[in-house]
Amino acid sequence: MCRKQISDADGQTFARMLYTNKTLRKLELEGNLLGPKSAIEFGEALKVNTTLKFLDLESNQLTVDGQDMYGAVQMVEFLEKNTTLLSLNMANNQLDEQCG
Repeated sequence: MCRKQISDADGQTFARMLYTNKTLRKLELEGNLLGPKSAIEFGEALKVNTTLKFLDLESNQLTVDGQDMYGAVQMVEFLEKNTTLLSLNMANNQLDEQCG
């Protein structure tokens, strides 16, 4: 699902599917239009998801060009509860040190 112009609202829908996911292990959403709301929703979903191993969110708008770090920070904080995710790619989202 890379480079398909997937919006922030649609990204939230993808994230919500992870709450009940029992088979999907890799989700690649690189180069879309996912924003802070998607980041928060993915973080919430990853608190309970025990199947997903790889998530690629590279080159999206998770921080709205560096103007809104809230969603990305929330997502990173939620990751503390996930024990199964092996790889998370959030490159090229203009993250700051707080996110790192």
